[in-house]
Amino acid sequence: MFSTMLIGYYLQQFIVPSQSVHRVDLSKQYIQSVHPIGNLIVETYSPRSGSVAPGSQRIEMLSLKVTADCSSSVSINTISVQRRGLGTNEDIESLYVTHRGARISRERSIAQRDGSVDLQLRNFSIAACDSEDIAIVANYAADASPAGEHRIELRSIDAGGSAVRIEKSSGNFITIQRTASRSVGQVSLDYLRLTQSVHYGSRQLLSRFTLAADSTDDHSISAITFTNNGSATNDDLQNLYVEFRSRRISSYARSLSGDKVVFTFDPPVQLEASQTLKFGVRGDVRANRSRTIQFIVEEPSDIITTPMRSR
Repeated sequence: MFSTMLIGYYLQQFIVPSQSVHRVDLSKQYIQSVHPIGNLIVETYSPRSGSVAPGSQRIEMLSLKVTADCSSSVSINTISVQRRGLGTNEDIESLYVTHRGARISRERSIAQRDGSVDLQLRNFSIAACDSEDIAIVANYAADASPAGEHRIELRSIDAGGSAVRIEKSSGNFITIQRTASRSVGQVSLDYLRLTQSVHYGSRQLLSRFTLAADSTDDHSISAITFTNNGSATNDDLQNLYVEFRSRRISSYARSLSGDKVVFTFDPPVQLEASQTLKFGVRGDVRANRSRTIQFIVEEPSDIITTPMRSR
């Protein structure tokens, strides 16, 4: 009996201690400390094939879902795409990138013979562990060839030092946008000279402009984005709006966003074929005299208009 107890005690001293279960630390803080440079995953989606009238603007050609892993935020500098199809490069007047409806790159024509275009983005980044949807959008030329076929393919993305993995979504088959029908009408904008100087104070007249429709279509204008080509930024200008015949017709913009301001119209501005209307931009000036103001529409697509083709 005593010997049995001794043997049991002896064996107990040599039992291998149970190992604790190792759990990988997947916290955002740990990942960022180990992998300071983020990685970007890109999924591509093409819209359904369809017909596009010559002169159409903001036609979505390719959408991208961009996801940053949890190691770090990722800045996207350049998106390189290529036009393919039986049409000519000249059928597409310009390509650009939009995010949540806003343009985040300059418009670029397809100047290379192989249809390649590099689109540089402005201060666009994806937060760690986050995803965003962006789109490659086209403005079609008013004289685009009938039955031209076009599609846009993603070539590469420059995300600085971050690794980029491009995935083509399952079921994402090749789609073609064909030019068809007659050309849609166009809207033009002209700047008018200010009738008085701009001073520090409230409800200053900052810009005057006209919108004119050609003789082809009526138009419904839902938004305009202005860029200040001067030095005033952010809170230098506040409570901005568009007026028509001394009455506010747009949303209020509390301040500039960098050098830009977006005005939306609800209800939209109705512009009949061959009609020209005059507008003004007013706002509170909180900048000193060294700041300058020169509102411009940087790209044609900054005027969001829908042709009314029932005529």
